[in-house]
Amino acid sequence: MNDVNQTAKLICHAYLNLVPRDTIDDNTILKIINDKISSAIEFQNVDKELLFELLRADFSIGSGAITELYDENVTPWLNDEKVNIDFELWNRYKLDMQKNDPSFPVNDLDDFTDKILDKCVNPKETKSFDRRGMVVGHVQSGKTSNYVGLINKATDAGYKVIIVIAGTISSLRRQTQERIDSGYIGRNSSAFIRENENKIIGVGKYKVNTDIYSLTSSYYKNGDEGDFSQSVANRLNIPIGKNPVVFVIKKNKSILENLIDWFSKDVNAKIVDGTPKLFDVPVLVIDDEADAASVNASKSIEDIKTINRLIRTLLNLFNQNTFLGYTATPYANLFISQEHNGQLTTIVKNKEYKIGEDLFPRDFIINIKAPTNYIGAAKIFGFENPNGEEKDPLDIFRAIDDYDPPFFKTINKNNKEELPEYLPESLEKAIKSFILTCAIRRLRGQENKHNSMLVHVALLVKWIDRVAYLVNEKTKEYANAIRSDDTKILQELKGLYESDFVPTTENVLENLDYKDIRIRQHSWEEVKGELKKAVSKIDVRSVHGTRSTANLEYHNIEEIDYNRYENGLSVIAVGGSRLSRGITLEGLSVSYYLRTTKMYDSLMQMGRWFGYRPGYVDLCRLYTTEQIFEWFNHITMATEEMRNDFDEMTASHQRPKDFRLKVRNHHGLMTITSLAKLHFSKKIEISFSGTNPQTYQLLKTKSAIENNFKALNNLISVIGFPEAQNRKETRGKIRYLYYPKIDIEPICDFIDYFKIEQPSIKNATLSDYIKAQYKDNTIKEWNICIVSNTDEKVFIDYIGNTPLNERQEKEDVMTYDLHFNNESLTLGCSVRNQPKITRGSDFYLIAKNQIDDLKDRQVDLTVNEFTTNKEIKEQRASEKKGLLLIYALDERGTPNVNNGIPIIGYSLHFPKIENEVKTSYTTTIFDGFDEEPQEDDDSPNDDIE
Repeated sequence: MNDVNQTAKLICHAYLNLVPRDTIDDNTILKIINDKISSAIEFQNVDKELLFELLRADFSIGSGAITELYDENVTPWLNDEKVNIDFELWNRYKLDMQKNDPSFPVNDLDDFTDKILDKCVNPKETKSFDRRGMVVGHVQSGKTSNYVGLINKATDAGYKVIIVIAGTISSLRRQTQERIDSGYIGRNSSAFIRENENKIIGVGKYKVNTDIYSLTSSYYKNGDEGDFSQSVANRLNIPIGKNPVVFVIKKNKSILENLIDWFSKDVNAKIVDGTPKLFDVPVLVIDDEADAASVNASKSIEDIKTINRLIRTLLNLFNQNTFLGYTATPYANLFISQEHNGQLTTIVKNKEYKIGEDLFPRDFIINIKAPTNYIGAAKIFGFENPNGEEKDPLDIFRAIDDYDPPFFKTINKNNKEELPEYLPESLEKAIKSFILTCAIRRLRGQENKHNSMLVHVALLVKWIDRVAYLVNEKTKEYANAIRSDDTKILQELKGLYESDFVPTTENVLENLDYKDIRIRQHSWEEVKGELKKAVSKIDVRSVHGTRSTANLEYHNIEEIDYNRYENGLSVIAVGGSRLSRGITLEGLSVSYYLRTTKMYDSLMQMGRWFGYRPGYVDLCRLYTTEQIFEWFNHITMATEEMRNDFDEMTASHQRPKDFRLKVRNHHGLMTITSLAKLHFSKKIEISFSGTNPQTYQLLKTKSAIENNFKALNNLISVIGFPEAQNRKETRGKIRYLYYPKIDIEPICDFIDYFKIEQPSIKNATLSDYIKAQYKDNTIKEWNICIVSNTDEKVFIDYIGNTPLNERQEKEDVMTYDLHFNNESLTLGCSVRNQPKITRGSDFYLIAKNQIDDLKDRQVDLTVNEFTTNKEIKEQRASEKKGLLLIYALDERGTPNVNNGIPIIGYSLHFPKIENEVKTSYTTTIFDGFDEEPQEDDDSPNDDIE
């Protein structure tokens, strides 16, 4: 950082230190920059955007947080021990992180890694120990930075052996090794192991007294030669237990067996109870699950059991071990067999070993909450936060339905030779979007940042090769036209910019819940001025495992290595499994993604689209099918709900074993099992205690809408109209028809009759659960409330995402009549405008997946002036009441429906129940979701057989 920027930062610090720390937010920082820096002549050349980002990091604005569950046997030790630890490795890692990215929130990382290390055992402990933990992060949220920081601190504290198990794919293992080389060892492991050359990189620029040795490297020739090999380890002859030693290995049977065998031959290994044991060499094993790759990338449950058994055997070799699993899917550990028998043994390389305890994190689970600038499920799909504040989804999804032909929905033996001759229009549009994105990022001071576009349409190498060839031809055509100021391409780009980019930036600025001062509108002339420079940097790479170009049409198959491009690499990566599971794409802005594998795997890979997008989230585009997008919504919702439950459990100081039970009964599993076979169970016991199942994906067919309106009329024919005091009015109109203390039978009949195709709602499971609680008297009473709209005029968003300042309530409220015993009541329809992002769907998808609102949720409670969901839930639990809210929705809120009758939806609120009766749910997989739509001749798993 230059002197003038440093001085500006110090001045801002001085003023911010006068403000109470807990009141500092984005606006406070902006005000000080504007008041003290912008107006001063000597600071005219200060990069104010960078300054804002640095101060945000320094003062931990919008930073993530940690919640933790831990067993009573976990005692804190780090604070007392800190005076005896020289954190030289951590300090150099911290310096290196700050040098590479001054806005990186290194103070938060310091805090998080302290909390995680404190849950591990103090390596100076003289007795045996065996600790199991799990860190739940978010997909693409800096997980590697976190555990590299932890490894540095753990080594400073005295851990002697570090083993990182980095997924199942060679390219991912090498990528992790490079991060370990740069952020922990400080030298290139490949150069050191192969040429005995001390090639300094990353943290190696800072002198420390500790020398770290790696017995694996990033070397790659044909396969993954840098992974663990006994002959290499023997040649290096580094004693275990003196200097710290690190291994970065794949989750692979033969690699794990070789490592176990090698440790068992160590000079200090002793045979205890017939099994080899290494004493007083504290080991930290990190299982980077690569988002449950250990689970779902496996070909069979037997493979999982094998890997699981070998990791447990490896841990059990050491009398002092800590195991830490990193994952983004809190339910991943459920897929692993859980049985444990202390006498269980296994044979590895003709030697018998005891298998250790299972890998369930019995001692602690840490949940890292994402910082506000993390782009995850809540931002993509819209959300309502616990305080009832609502945000619309960010308008970055683009539905594609024009790809078959030239691509096929299913590539099989009959058509796999019919290679595409041209690109669909949607992919051409995606390439143009990428060109515009690269140009706009230059305007925002990001000309030296990496830009990536992902194209994933096929798994077969010859298809990847042909698509890469066509994408390159099209990109070259655009580049040549832009360089020669061709009017046609410039008009097309201008049209796309004005119709797509300008409104999307406006939508993002309205709906982001954090400040990103780099995001702003630009004139077309400004953008046009950067097009030539932007397009000249774009390189198309074909990503597959074939190394010989003899039979390929497209020869640019060089590995994507961002480190070699100091001025930024702009790349369009076309690939199959290797691309979707292996490589981290930096500066990913445009994705073009078709389903090529089982639905569950496709969605887990889609999760890589989440992450940090500083200064360019409004330029990001996700081109995929409606079906993938809808299921992506379902599965991320289920995951978010589990996370929220986790946070609630930490507040009441529950234990990891309680979370295990909670997750095993979580209603979100109904969604997950619609997609994937769960190997641990065919039948799941489901709990709805304290939950709010609601209809957010409604059917739009006339028959379904009529059926559900009939369900409401059938209900009225049984329960009638409420007495006068329970017809709650606002402005002289009925607001609520409220039915206290209702029998459960009409409620269950209504739910059973209701037609819906939403994975998280299974009619029979819900009504069975209600009946089971009634039988056991766990819910004191049930209430029904039919909600009516009493507004004079309403706003109907016919286009979706109309800017806030243009939304006018000028349409008449749609009404409908209910009849009972010669009496008619006229009620108003509620408006739930379907966002633009999903208006092409066959379903009526309600924004933020939320049909009800904060006020309605407490209509039946004796105290009902609450402002947060948390308070409402607590009150509902204390009153032991269940509530069914019914909404009649205005059909104008969704496109192409015109029946003149309301679209019925509902929201159920269950109280938190102490001794609930769970209901069993048999897993069923949606048709076609378990099929592999394409064969794969380029699986990265082929590298590791």
